[in-house]
Amino acid sequence: MQDVASERAFYDDLFARKPDNEHITQGYDELHNTAFPTPPNGRVLDLGCGTGAHAIRLARRGCDVVAVDLSLAGVKAARERFRRDGRSAFFVVADAERLPFRDGAMSAVWSSLLLHHFPKLDRLPEELARVTTGKLVAFEPNAHNFLSWIAFNVVNVVWGLSTTTRNQRALFPGRLNRRMARAGFRVELLEFVHRPWQDDSQSVSFVRRVAEALMTVLPMRFRANKFLVRYNRAS
Repeated sequence: MQDVASERAFYDDLFARKPDNEHITQGYDELHNTAFPTPPNGRVLDLGCGTGAHAIRLARRGCDVVAVDLSLAGVKAARERFRRDGRSAFFVVADAERLPFRDGAMSAVWSSLLLHHFPKLDRLPEELARVTTGKLVAFEPNAHNFLSWIAFNVVNVVWGLSTTTRNQRALFPGRLNRRMARAGFRVELLEFVHRPWQDDSQSVSFVRRVAEALMTVLPMRFRANKFLVRYNRAS
């Protein structure tokens, strides 16, 4: 089960200190082009919107955005992004497993770095299936990448990482796809992508660069630290 209280406390603190926080450093357009080649008809739910980094970019692409996060500080920061940009959206503070929307309220869901916050996906897939009639796109840390697996699934479990919550795990795409299939989602597209992150220290950064250089001989599914998967609701 997810420790909701620790999630909320961690991100309330982070987003209050860094209202413009963005979890990836580049490549938003590429991700959104893959996720939604054309803007979906109807509302697009950005679930786990954080400070609105994806939400504002999706709105600029013509999406009718509903931005939801567990953190009040995150939702406030996302709303401020939209105000500065002269755009509007619908903002909600809510638990992803208990969304305050009617069945089929969303035509699509964008979920960036959210699913891996649930050590067991026991009810979230069914909740996503309940609220959406169309596509679900998930962007998650790739457990086939050794650095991601060791950081999230070993170090974070045993000792904890200062930059994450204890809930977080890197995901194996195949396992995720099988779980989502039980909730009624069919895989349309799976892509492995690499996105750099900012390290806490120069020594960690050096180790990461060396390890990534050694992994250049491996297939992309092992080199990439992230993956993007697009699902459609099975008919």
